[in-house]
Amino acid sequence: MGMAIARARRRRLGVWMSAAAVVAVLLGLAVPWGLSRGKAVPTAPSSLPDRVGAPHWGTASVDSSPAGAASVVFGAPSWWLTGSKGVLAVVGASDDSYRLTDELGDLLYAGEQAILSPDGSRLATVGLVTDLNKGTSVALPVPDGVPQAWSPDGRTLAVVAYDAPYARQPDGSEVPTPVQATLHLADLASHTYERVADLDPRGVHDGYTVAFAPDGTKLAYQSAQTITVATVAGETVSQFTTSGHLAGKGAWTPDGMGLTLVSQRRCCDGDSYPARWQLSVVDPANGQARSAPAIPELPGLVAVRLLGWSPAGEAVVAALYPEPDISVVGFDTAAETLSVAHLRFTDYQWVRETKVLAVGPGGASRTLLSAPEQEMLSVDVADNVIAGGQARTGQPPRGLGTRLLGTVVVIVALAVALAVVVRRAGNRLRRAPRGPVI
Repeated sequence: MGMAIARARRRRLGVWMSAAAVVAVLLGLAVPWGLSRGKAVPTAPSSLPDRVGAPHWGTASVDSSPAGAASVVFGAPSWWLTGSKGVLAVVGASDDSYRLTDELGDLLYAGEQAILSPDGSRLATVGLVTDLNKGTSVALPVPDGVPQAWSPDGRTLAVVAYDAPYARQPDGSEVPTPVQATLHLADLASHTYERVADLDPRGVHDGYTVAFAPDGTKLAYQSAQTITVATVAGETVSQFTTSGHLAGKGAWTPDGMGLTLVSQRRCCDGDSYPARWQLSVVDPANGQARSAPAIPELPGLVAVRLLGWSPAGEAVVAALYPEPDISVVGFDTAAETLSVAHLRFTDYQWVRETKVLAVGPGGASRTLLSAPEQEMLSVDVADNVIAGGQARTGQPPRGLGTRLLGTVVVIVALAVALAVVVRRAGNRLRRAPRGPVI
């Protein structure tokens, strides 16, 4: 009797050891696929990947698993079945390590309400700055300030603070409608800020409002149709009126002698999207046109935003391509509402895809960064990456993400373990001696 019990115990122990071995092997196979990854260590200079793609569901966050400085931040609303509005992806400065932000709000766009510091080590979002090396975040000294542009040394951040109560629109919806917009310069080292100016709240367009001069001593900002150049101490240097708009955070030319404006011309029978964008360089002292660099019109785009300048003197722009058969939109679209409400011309509903292009004075353009349609609809690139001009072959995420893969592996492992137990139990029953048949 005792020997029979001992044999039974040994058989049960063997069953569980076999099942455990199967689980261990399967989990061990999963680890190389990414269930356990440490912080990426940069081994190469900062560079721009030539393509990105939708991050996997469950990709590690910038705070739980920081991967270091980023080259690109981008967003789109439909990466996963559950949607991805308000979530942005950052891509490593020297490799394709992907990390996700926490949900930042329903609709916050890369390059408009979320911008990378010049060296890519920090990401400024509404009311917050996140250190991508440490994974820590600090509140902006301006409560709920919307970031517009970084100073070249990364010490100062231009932010706009809105007072925007909800107001009913003609279609019955209620959206934030600004009654006041104030431009501040936030000193991130001292956690202080200084008011620069009150802006016309009806004409502030995040991403097109402020640009720092290359030497960091001046900035240009726009209120309605007036562009002001001021020192960082707040002293006005010059002021002029224009029918255009500041072209983006990269509006100053590299030599600091020109300021780039963008304007839209609705025209052109035969174009699939009957509007064209023009980048033009003016003298920051008086707004008079400069002869160089002369950049040709850009057709077929919902919007153009100037990110910076390549080492070859090309304008590096975020180019937003329209959904088919949409109406033409522009700076006047829903101009009375707050950009964060995203009823404006860069709204994801208008955009099919976004690319980063380098546009030369002679008219030639080349694609620096792209993604499959609907996988990158807003984007920002770190200033130093643009100025450095280094590129690399991008390796967008493929296959199952690490979190989903891990879940699948665990389920399969448990199923295999259960199958082993059931089979061993069945074999034991078949081998058991049978009593006499009555």
